[in-house]
Amino acid sequence: MKKYFLNKYFDSYFSLFIEILIFPSLVILFFPHTSTAEIVTYSVNHRFSIDDVQGGFNGKTYAQDSSIICGISDACPAEAQPFSDTSGTILYPVDNEFGFYVADFVGAAQKVRDDDYAEGWVGNIISNGEVIGLKVSNAETDTFKVKAPMGTWCAGLGGNMVKCSTEHFTVLEHIKTCYETIPYKYADPISGDQSPLFDPASGDAIENATCDEGVLDNTLYVVKNGLPSIEELGVDSDGYPNLIPNESSVREDIAVSRDYSITKKDDGKALYRFGSLIKRPNDIRLYARIPLPQEWKDNPGTNYPILRAELHVDHLITNNPNDQIRPEDMENEGATGRLPGYYSYGGVWFSTRDCYEGDGDFIGEGTVFKNPPFAESIGNKETDPVAFSEDLREGFTNAWYTTTDRDPFEDYYVGDNYVSGPRWRLKANKFGQDIPGLELPSVECMPTPYTSQFIKYKAGETTTTVIDLLDFEDENSPLLWSEGWMSPNGVNVIALDKDGNQIRDDEGNLISVNGSPLTEDFDLAVYVKGDKKTTAIYNATLILEYEGEGDGEGPGTPPAEEKVYDLSLDTFKVPRKISGGTTKKFNIYITNYGPDVAEGTLVIEANLASFDIVIDMIAKEVSAIAPGETVKIIVPWEAPYYDNEYVNLTATLNAEGDINPENNTLTGTSFLRMP
Repeated sequence: MKKYFLNKYFDSYFSLFIEILIFPSLVILFFPHTSTAEIVTYSVNHRFSIDDVQGGFNGKTYAQDSSIICGISDACPAEAQPFSDTSGTILYPVDNEFGFYVADFVGAAQKVRDDDYAEGWVGNIISNGEVIGLKVSNAETDTFKVKAPMGTWCAGLGGNMVKCSTEHFTVLEHIKTCYETIPYKYADPISGDQSPLFDPASGDAIENATCDEGVLDNTLYVVKNGLPSIEELGVDSDGYPNLIPNESSVREDIAVSRDYSITKKDDGKALYRFGSLIKRPNDIRLYARIPLPQEWKDNPGTNYPILRAELHVDHLITNNPNDQIRPEDMENEGATGRLPGYYSYGGVWFSTRDCYEGDGDFIGEGTVFKNPPFAESIGNKETDPVAFSEDLREGFTNAWYTTTDRDPFEDYYVGDNYVSGPRWRLKANKFGQDIPGLELPSVECMPTPYTSQFIKYKAGETTTTVIDLLDFEDENSPLLWSEGWMSPNGVNVIALDKDGNQIRDDEGNLISVNGSPLTEDFDLAVYVKGDKKTTAIYNATLILEYEGEGDGEGPGTPPAEEKVYDLSLDTFKVPRKISGGTTKKFNIYITNYGPDVAEGTLVIEANLASFDIVIDMIAKEVSAIAPGETVKIIVPWEAPYYDNEYVNLTATLNAEGDINPENNTLTGTSFLRMP
């Protein structure tokens, strides 16, 4: 069990102990269950299918409304027809409300169910006659033109587009100018003096010319009826822009200067924009109701403490870093994945290693990541921006947000201390956020660009994303207690009708503003957003440990579903000759003959033939492989220094649940020589 969970558990009970000392009458309130509590482990699996596809904000899925998908029970319009992908899976058109109608230079409006079946395609994946998952393909993302700098994307010739929006002013500033409000690269991080400008011919500094010349126009005027007014943008009571949340219109609820514009996001944060185009994707949204322990439902007055909660999702690596996993329809910015390494001196953060920013700029060890004194001084200059964003309030530099020394899909540790888990996103090949179009490298802090063999997560490969449901932004997850799972927990915004009444589904459950029912079970929403390239999602497995009253199994707890499969190690290609000290690659092909998704560990053992001793061993995790899928695994090996020696290499695939281990081992021989 992670220290994180133990620490949270201890902290909550230490606080409770203090309260009991002061208010002993509260003991019954906090401990309504008996002292015979046991640690209960609970696991339940959901397999995705077309039944989970949602049609709109009323919470209904295809299982309840067959008109959401055409071509199965109803005919499709002529312009929207089912088709078979390269694997033979039939994909059917979807009609939903999770997209937008767009108009150039005006904005976008939410779609309604209009029977056009133009939002994407879905189809069950079949293996041995059983549904094992769901294929998904989005319709093409809709775009509309706007007057720069009101857009979120920059349109180039030939249809190329680059993301031109960010939640962080320092990222915007780094792209548009060398002036730095929070100094770190082009300005002295201690004095704040801006860098001189240099003559490209002589390389000499230009007299009286510095990056001060590039200070952005930070006076923003509120747009009304499509035109900037004389009203300057103000600050709301929460410190964010005094605007109504808006990510669609450019005629209202947006403020603009000569260099950039600002809108407010649904979560209140400022969005800095400087493009000439806006994208509006067509989502395919899935909803799954996953049973929670019957013990919780049988004892409604008991609030069980949760010690561990994980969600494991088997899927293909996507090409879009915005495909969301939303437990109880919550978005969680607190789960960050692995963040850059830093050390602090006097409250200023410095990089612990040499690395690169997403645009290729080198940032060395000691580069300033956070410079609080300059955040505190914002407002001293007439040209200073309003501190709407986190970076301006706390002093984070562009280097912090754009260094590639991070991985949004890894657990984050500082030493042995667990800090945060992966982002609540389906694992993708790109960084996302402020490095949106760059793939994650397999070697940390590689200079860009890098070739395809160094891409860490390859789109289309099968993987398992594991998210920590107790890892929340303020370390106070609403899922720390059972009540937070079984009823609206205060994070969700409940949908209201035009009269202000709460909207409920046919069973009487409240519905979130995003169309997710909020039931007494675990409500899981998955958003697949704006990617025409077909992807797949197979299973979601919920794993809980909680303090219950049962015998360790928990009344009504379903057993964990055991996976059954046949992994086969098909090919193990080794170099015939290799020089000591050089690195060669083993090419390995593995097939899963099903019927379930499979994973395991590949172990390669190097044995020096003349002495019959093991001289090296390599272990590599093999991520989830779909039934019928063959994957190529590349394992680099740095050969030891031996001269004129043979080395016997054995590759073994260890996989719990494999019904046929006879095909899990292959061998090869290489000849070692001195370089």
